[in-house]
Amino acid sequence: MSAGLKFRDLVKESPPLHVVGVADGSDALEAERVGFRAIYASGSQIAASRGWADIGRIELHHVVENVLRILDSGVKLPLLVDIDTGFDDIAETIRTLEAAGAAAVHLEDQEDLKACGHLPGKHVVSLEAAAERISKAVGAKRDADFVIMARTDALAVEGMEKTLKRIAAYADAGADMIFAEAFPDVASYGAVKKAAGGKPVLANMTEFGKVALKTPQELFMESKGAVDIVLNPLTVYRAQRQTAAEMYRELHGKGTQRGMESRLQAREDFQNLIGYPAQVADRAALLRKSG
Repeated sequence: MSAGLKFRDLVKESPPLHVVGVADGSDALEAERVGFRAIYASGSQIAASRGWADIGRIELHHVVENVLRILDSGVKLPLLVDIDTGFDDIAETIRTLEAAGAAAVHLEDQEDLKACGHLPGKHVVSLEAAAERISKAVGAKRDADFVIMARTDALAVEGMEKTLKRIAAYADAGADMIFAEAFPDVASYGAVKKAAGGKPVLANMTEFGKVALKTPQELFMESKGAVDIVLNPLTVYRAQRQTAAEMYRELHGKGTQRGMESRLQAREDFQNLIGYPAQVADRAALLRKSG
């Protein structure tokens, strides 16, 4: 089964599918270990890992590097990837990420010099230009089950009526699913789903943004079943950043990690997470065979 088909099946089988952001392979393995069924690579996190703001600075090769860093872990979960506005060549972007093992991508309707979806200063391209992006992405797929998700940031810029027209146009252009960004009113997801012709809809539950934080089941119930996917894109990364800031301050101030051990992942637990014992055994077997 392809990664795209696995993602589609999960969306159908268990709405709302809960998707969590991961920064690398060990994050992905941890998400898998605790029971998540799908994972996400955030453009904002990819930019932040280089000390950059999420304003359109990252390029395709940055995203591909991160996707491989995640999937090289051997994680079995399907991966949804943020591709911003598609980069220089949308067709190349789709083919490259499909070949890298991604299950799905989301492509947005902001201008190339974009802004974070929950911050002011967003500008969107025309409906026609955005629909053309979707059409190009769909046309570039080699695997029919690879998922093209259309993300719209238009609500804060154009209002609900025009945004719903965009969603309908993106669905008509071939988008498989819809990412309705920064929709503060849960009841509005019903209109989104209708405009999309019943195609699956993603709700973004990011912190410190425009939306009240809710569980997947709360969103599903309050939207009357209109929300099919719930995304926590940066929750774990933000926790990692906060923990890192605290640890750096304490380590700098005290000069030692003594007394901090209970806040650190134990060596054995980390080794088990990344499969260290099995990898050592495999290497030993290979050396015996080659010797």
